[in-house]
Amino acid sequence: MNDKEKKRYGLPTLLIVLLVGVLVGLLILPSKKQTNSTSLTKLDEAMALIESYYVENQDRDTLTEKMISAMLSKLDPHSRYLSVEELRKEQENIQGGFEGIGVLLFYQGDTACVDNLIPGGPAEKAGLMPGDRLLAVDTTRIAGVNMSKDKIVNTIRGPHHSIADITVLRYGESKVRHIRVKRDLISTPSIVYSGMIDNETGYIRLTRFCETSHDEFRIAVKQLKAEGMKSLILDLRSNGGGLLQAALGIADELLPGRETIVYTQGDHQRKDISRSTRGGLWCEGKLAVLIDEYSASASEIIAGTVQDNDRGLIIGRRSFGKGLVQRQFSLSDGSAIWLTTARYYTPSGRCIQRPYDRGTDEYYSEFLEQLSLEALSDSLLTKINDSTPYHTAKGRIVYGGGGIYPDHHLKMFTDSLLVYYNRLLDKQCVAQVAFDYVARNYTQLKKQYTTEDQFVKEFVTSDELMNACVRLGEKRGVKPHPQTLAKYGDEIRLSIKAQIGQSLFRSETLYRILLLKDNDLTSALRIVKSH
Repeated sequence: MNDKEKKRYGLPTLLIVLLVGVLVGLLILPSKKQTNSTSLTKLDEAMALIESYYVENQDRDTLTEKMISAMLSKLDPHSRYLSVEELRKEQENIQGGFEGIGVLLFYQGDTACVDNLIPGGPAEKAGLMPGDRLLAVDTTRIAGVNMSKDKIVNTIRGPHHSIADITVLRYGESKVRHIRVKRDLISTPSIVYSGMIDNETGYIRLTRFCETSHDEFRIAVKQLKAEGMKSLILDLRSNGGGLLQAALGIADELLPGRETIVYTQGDHQRKDISRSTRGGLWCEGKLAVLIDEYSASASEIIAGTVQDNDRGLIIGRRSFGKGLVQRQFSLSDGSAIWLTTARYYTPSGRCIQRPYDRGTDEYYSEFLEQLSLEALSDSLLTKINDSTPYHTAKGRIVYGGGGIYPDHHLKMFTDSLLVYYNRLLDKQCVAQVAFDYVARNYTQLKKQYTTEDQFVKEFVTSDELMNACVRLGEKRGVKPHPQTLAKYGDEIRLSIKAQIGQSLFRSETLYRILLLKDNDLTSALRIVKSH
C-alpha cells in the first residue's frame, strides 16, 4: 500500500498486519512435555468455584478458552490461542485458497452484493455480475435478516463441487434470478501485482507469505526476465509476514549459494541456520526491497538477509520489529496454540524484535508512538532499542532491537489536507460511487473496454462521478473541503478509477492503477536507477 492507502485504513490495517504477522515459522507439533498435576488441580479448583458460586452462569468451554488466551497473552504479544473456527480461517490464509464461488463482496446495509468476480471462477462461469444483490443461498435467506458478514460468507461457501442455488436481484430488474454455481477451490494469490514499471525495472508486490508464495514468486520473476528485467523492486510494504518456509524459499531465489539467510534459537531450541542452496533465479541482477512500518516477521527476514549479505538496497521506513517464531500445537478439540518457541536472527547476528517486557498493551502503544516520532523527524534513528553495532558482509554498520532500518529512508508522507480525503475513504464514499457506477453500466463498460490495458490507458473519472463522491460524502457527514479537492482531486479520481477497474477486471487492476500515484515507489525507482 502507498502512503495514502495506509492513511485510508489506519488502525484496522495495523491490527490486521499484526495478526497476520504471527504466522511466521508455523509447524504442527504435538506436545510431549509432562504437565504439572498440582497446577492443573489448582486450575480445576478455580473453575469449580466459578461454576458453583459466580453471580452469573458461565460456560466451561468459553471460560477455558479465556483462561488459555489470558495465559498466553502474558508470555509475549504473539503467542496466541485459536478456536476451531479461527484456525480454519488462518489455515485458508496459509494455504492460499478456500472452497467457494469466487466473488469479492460489497455490503450495502445487511445485503451482500457482488463487487468483483475472480476471473475464470465458478461465479463468473455461472453468469453472476458485479452489482448483483445476493438474497438467498439455497433455502437460506441472507439479505434483510441482519445476518453477520462471517455467517453470510460461510453460507455462500460449502463443500468442494457442491451446488449453491443463489437468488439474485440484478440492477434495473424487478424479477429475481436463480443462478446455480458449482463451488470449487478458489486461489488467493499472495502476489497481488507484478509487472514492468519501465523498460528495465520489474516490480513484484507480495502481501503475505503462504504455501504458494515461493512458486508465485518464481513464475513472476521468470515472466519479468522474459520481458527484459534488469532491476527488481520487491514491495513488502504492509506485509505482516506468514510462513517461514515461504520466506526462506524466496530468499533462496535472491542469493548466491551457501549464504546465511536467517538462524533461529530459543531456550528449548538449539541454533538452526538456514542457508541458500544454489544460485537463485534473481541472485545477480539489481535488487531493492521496499518496506514500511507495517512490514513484519517474514518480510523482515527477507529485508534482513538482503541487507546483511549486501545483496541489494532496503528502501522505505523502519519495519515493525517482530523477531519471534511461533509453532502450532494442536489441541484435542481441533483448536490450536501458536506458541513462541524461538527468536530469529539476521545473518549479522542481530535480533530485530522490539522489547515487550512491559506488556502487550505497552508494546503496541510504543509502536504507535514510534510512528508519531518518525512522522515528524527526518532521522531514521529516532529511537534505538539496541545500540550494539552489527556488520554486514561488506562491513557496513546495522542495528537490531526494533525492526530493519532501511539503507535509504523515505519520510512518511503527511498533510492535514488529507483528512477530508481519508474521511471520504473511511465512509466508503469512493467505493460506493464506483460500485453503483459499475452496477448500472457493467455490460456497456465491458463492451467499451475489452482489455485491462485499454481501461488503464483510456478510462477517465468524469466530473459527474467526482461530484457524486463529494455529494455522498456530504450526505454521510463529510463536509466538502475545497483546498483538498484542489490539491488531491487527481488522487481521489484515481481511487475511483481503481475501484471501477477492480470490479471490471481483477484485483490486480486496482494495484496497477494506484501505482501511478505511489510516491514511495517513484522514489524507490529513482534510487535504484542512481545505483
